[in-house]
Amino acid sequence: MNLKALFFRILNFGVRDDQSFHDRRRVKSVNLLNLIVIFFLLIGLTNWFYIKAGFPVKIELLFMATALISIYLSYKKYVNIAFALFTVYVNCSLFFIGEYYPSETGTYLFYFPAIVSIVLLNNPSRIDKCSIFHFSVCALSFTLNLVMDNPGRQIKTLDASQLQVLWHYNVFLSVFLTGLLTFLLNKTIFNQNKEILNQIDDIKKTKEEVNVSLKEKEVLLAELHHRVKNNLAIISGLLNLQEDAVNNAEAKQIISETKARIMSMALVHKMLFKNPEFKTINFGKYSSELINELFNSYNLLEEVQIKEEYEAINLSINTCIPLGLILNEIVTNSIKYGLNNDDTKGKQFSVSIKNANNGVLLTVKDSGLGFNKDFNTDLETSSLGIVLIRSLTEQIDGKVHFSNSNGAKIEINFPNN
Repeated sequence: MNLKALFFRILNFGVRDDQSFHDRRRVKSVNLLNLIVIFFLLIGLTNWFYIKAGFPVKIELLFMATALISIYLSYKKYVNIAFALFTVYVNCSLFFIGEYYPSETGTYLFYFPAIVSIVLLNNPSRIDKCSIFHFSVCALSFTLNLVMDNPGRQIKTLDASQLQVLWHYNVFLSVFLTGLLTFLLNKTIFNQNKEILNQIDDIKKTKEEVNVSLKEKEVLLAELHHRVKNNLAIISGLLNLQEDAVNNAEAKQIISETKARIMSMALVHKMLFKNPEFKTINFGKYSSELINELFNSYNLLEEVQIKEEYEAINLSINTCIPLGLILNEIVTNSIKYGLNNDDTKGKQFSVSIKNANNGVLLTVKDSGLGFNKDFNTDLETSSLGIVLIRSLTEQIDGKVHFSNSNGAKIEINFPNN
């Protein structure tokens, strides 16, 4: 493994795919800054040539070892501990340098790259615990360095020429380090922005592919509903032929009722085909069209006064088909048993669909003779239509109630899922 590959491997210690952009940048930045600190501590060892015995070799090696420990913690995925250790030991080293060397050497200049590192490590979009901790430790260290000045702890073996050399030396290193960190900051932000832009491009491309796929599926779904409607129409046509070939009145009636049930299902697919979302149906519109079709098939549109009251309620296909069959059975039974008298003026039929009790309430009434008193309990004598109404109501998790109110009244309450 060459040095460049090793460098980037160390740089990515502790980086995970589930981290945000800023978290990944902070982890990489801590690893990078640890390497830079180690590099400059190695350069700082050259001060020994000026200070000789006064140079704090053990302290510098301690800080270097701490930097290596911070890198190791990142490698072991303890990124927050590595970050905290970096913040503490860097500020301790700056404080120590400021206290050990006289101010004439310009050691306070190293706080400028520390300030740049604050920008590099923190998340500008929000204030997090790591940002607050890093800023607080840096501010505390800088403040203590300014207010604390203990000449007794400073090195006293430096003459004027050595102070001058160390001044120029520290100015050069601090400026170089500040420039290096600024360059790295700009490059990091540039790479991060480039990565974000690449991800945005990928998202746009994926979105376009999804839209194309969605349109294809919408076309296929529309074709599916259209074919189902046509197939049901073919079945209805075959039943028409069968009805014409049958002479038995009861058989004709059964075929006619079956055709009506098929028509109610075909109407669902017809309305879904017209709906661009293919998800829900305005049941009020569906109910109105279905009722008109049924009364027209029995030639009763002119004889019966139909009253409709609908709230804007959209239902899924899973609810619409059984509910359409329920409505078909109710209307058919009403025509057969409630509106079969000779009074052409008093025939009335009303239907309402409303939101009620966290669900939907379907109420249907006619002006016929109504139900028998024991109708709700006498299930054994119920007709096929009533049995279908009960079983289909259970299918949509609803409840049905039969009563009399100047005619037959049926109420169905069901959840709108």
